[in-house]
Amino acid sequence: MKKLIRNYFHYLSTVICIFVILFCVASGNIRETVTTYNVNNLKSIQAMRMANTYNSLPSQAVSSTTIYETFEEAFAVAQSGRVSSFIGKLTGYGPDCKGCGGFSACPPKQNFKNGNIYYDDSKYGKVRIVAADQTLPCGSIIRLSNIDIYNTSIVAIVMDRGSSVNGKHLDLLFETEKDMQGMHTQDNIQFDILRLGF
Repeated sequence: MKKLIRNYFHYLSTVICIFVILFCVASGNIRETVTTYNVNNLKSIQAMRMANTYNSLPSQAVSSTTIYETFEEAFAVAQSGRVSSFIGKLTGYGPDCKGCGGFSACPPKQNFKNGNIYYDDSKYGKVRIVAADQTLPCGSIIRLSNIDIYNTSIVAIVMDRGSSVNGKHLDLLFETEKDMQGMHTQDNIQFDILRLGF
């Protein structure tokens, strides 16, 4: 009888494991299903809820990154598909700046003159726009931390270029030049490359 009960629970836990894996595959949320090599340990509904909560966290919230000495090192690591970081300089600009055309350099050619400083990304949602060096492909997602005028990190997408923007220097888009009050050149900004290109 004990053997029958043990076999029943083993069968039941296998069915639950298969259900959890199929659910994650169907929802497109396969991201290492809570590092679920050990999914057999998910024996309660509460444990499965915790697993689903973990899997739904944005990848940047659970990733730890190494800060690389140079932009080139960080870029090389990002090309391998891993999150990488570097310390650089941040400035700000508006679409009405001297020499600015008011449209994004990257397709789709977004009109910045209407005050739209955000881009709606399919994975990261509504993110700010930055101008970056040609090395960082259009659509690259960067998390910016340690900005004086913001209490928290912000996530931005590379949608523009600038003649004076290169390497470790990014330029954050504001609605107008006068909206950049309090924004000055900041040198100790941490840039985390979360995604390279679209």
